[in-house]
Amino acid sequence: MPSQLDAAIGWGFTLIGLVAVAAAAGRVATAAFQDEEERLELLPAISSEKRLELEEKYGRWAVVTAIGVCPHDDWRCIEREAKRLYESRVYRRM
Repeated sequence: MPSQLDAAIGWGFTLIGLVAVAAAAGRVATAAFQDEEERLELLPAISSEKRLELEEKYGRWAVVTAIGVCPHDDWRCIEREAKRLYESRVYRRM
């Protein structure tokens, strides 16, 4: 009887592992094949007009990074962080 119980537990852990790997692979595949516009819609921290204005000033990389770092809907933090990132990148190249 213990050998059947051990086999059932082993199959259970195997099944749980397969489900976890499938879930992770699904998220990776979704992120890899998602359009850039859809990804940008996932970052609604500031209005699109304000975002375009900041991207013109500091660059897209700095704004997207600032949105990822700052609290949700704190556009002052986003602007401050984007400016800091832009300036540090400019000064580093000098």
